[in-house]
Amino acid sequence: RLLALATALKIDSFTEVKEMIDKMVAELKTQQADEVQHRDWCIDEMALNKRETAAAYDKKSGLEAKIADLEKTITGLTSEIDATTKSIADSQEQMKRASEVREAENADYQQTIVDHRLTQAILTKAL
Repeated sequence: RLLALATALKIDSFTEVKEMIDKMVAELKTQQADEVQHRDWCIDEMALNKRETAAAYDKKSGLEAKIADLEKTITGLTSEIDATTKSIADSQEQMKRASEVREAENADYQQTIVDHRLTQAILTKAL
C-alpha cells in the first residue's frame, strides 16, 4: 500500500512537471511568434527607411542642382544689371555733353544772327 501511494505521488509529480513544461513550451512558441512578427516589422521599416532616404537624397540632389542653376542665373543677371547701369550712366554723360554742345552752338547761332542783323542794318543805312 505504501508502495502504491509512493508511486502515485511520483506520477502526480511528473504530471505536474509535464504540465509546467507544456505551459513553458506554449509560452516560448508565443514569444517566438511575437519575435518573428517584430523582426518582420523591423525589416519592413528598414526597407521603408532606405526608400525614403534614397528619395530624400534624390530630392536633395535635385534641389542642389536647381540652387546652382539659380546662382548662375543670379550671377548673369547681376552682370547684365551692372552693364546696363554703366550703359545708362554713359548715355546720360553723352546726353549732357550733347546738351552742352547744343547750347554752345545755339549761343554761336544767336551771335551770328545778331551779327547778320547788324550787318544788314549797316548795309541798309549805307544804301
